[in-house]
Amino acid sequence: MKKDLILLPSVTYAMKAKSILEKYQIRAYIQRTPRNTPIKSCGYCLFVPEKTDEAEKILRKGGVRVLGRASRDA
Repeated sequence: MKKDLILLPSVTYAMKAKSILEKYQIRAYIQRTPRNTPIKSCGYCLFVPEKTDEAEKILRKGGVRVLGRASRDA
């Protein structure tokens, strides 16, 4: 099973993104970014177990800079 991750430029953005998604009742967890991701980030990302596509759209619309997506084996 794969875990979809949303990559962000800083841990501050990760905390802001988590807060935004909570308002939409979307669960999100701040996690360490896997080392093998092709996109370099601050070292933290968001794991969104459900509605990952919707979550990414909400974040972009809310002004959160999203670097991209990655996946990790659960």
